[in-house]
Amino acid sequence: MVNPVPPHLSPEQRERLEQLVDAVRLRAALYPAPKPPPLRPRAHSRQYPGGRPNPRSARARRGRQG
Repeated sequence: MVNPVPPHLSPEQRERLEQLVDAVRLRAALYPAPKPPPLRPRAHSRQYPGGRPNPRSARARRGRQG
């Protein structure tokens, strides 16, 4: 539902408000809002909060300790 125009506006302010409303309606008609990208499966889990560990990096760490 559209809110009524506040009565305390001057005629100039009311006209400016109507112009802005018209501009907003025109923009909405010409440029519809973009659709959000599709949701991807989550890589994070409770067991691995930062994502699954990379086995390659774990092997590299083990090799350096010698």
